[in-house]
Amino acid sequence: MTTGILCATPEEFDALHHRLKFDKASLTLAGFEFWKGQVPNRSRPIVLAQSGIGKVNAATLATILFTTFGCDDLIFSGVAGALTDLEVGSVVLVTRGATHDYGLVSNGVFTCVADGDYPLPGVAKPLQNLSPVPAQVEQTMAHLRDRMADNLTIRLGSVLSGDVFINCQDARTRLQALGGDIVDMESSAVLEVARRFGKAAYIVRTISDGAGDDSHLSYAEMVATVAHNSALCVEDLLRIMP
Repeated sequence: MTTGILCATPEEFDALHHRLKFDKASLTLAGFEFWKGQVPNRSRPIVLAQSGIGKVNAATLATILFTTFGCDDLIFSGVAGALTDLEVGSVVLVTRGATHDYGLVSNGVFTCVADGDYPLPGVAKPLQNLSPVPAQVEQTMAHLRDRMADNLTIRLGSVLSGDVFINCQDARTRLQALGGDIVDMESSAVLEVARRFGKAAYIVRTISDGAGDDSHLSYAEMVATVAHNSALCVEDLLRIMP
């Protein structure tokens, strides 16, 4: 069993690379740098790489980890904006997710549609239910939550992803109405790639900002600090994953 670990930003990468053990030399492929390692006290190889920001980057890297490196599952670690009353530094283990910027614009109104559905007038069905992760993933995440509860503010929750940084209260309100607890720019792509390969993806996100009008201030100040909370969860997750 080989687990691929990916993240989007340098701060997220540094938090993971610092906490886990990897070979001294890396491998570069398609512009991504890959670091191979081993989970301590487990015969479980790991491969770490930084995707860069956005769904295209994340989907490309997830595909390479499955196809070229033969990964059996993925962990996506990093930060996210809160859509509910979650405080900065708290951790969300994702059990549901969807893309929030895929859909139809008609008469100046945007309608969010589920990934892959036809976003055409008269055909498009508004997104109503966020797709659940496989039952085994949710069970493992619940176990991780219970193990980490004494160390962190941690909960299960849902993620909405889109290729925009949310720095707007009106947008935040719209995403809340879709049922998201957190928002980021990559997770739904990782979940979709894993689904297509019939594999598991474990999404671990720590709150860096409130996804509102001042989110850019909180994010810039907190991203390096809170990324370590996600890395701490990843370290323990690797011990309990099936």
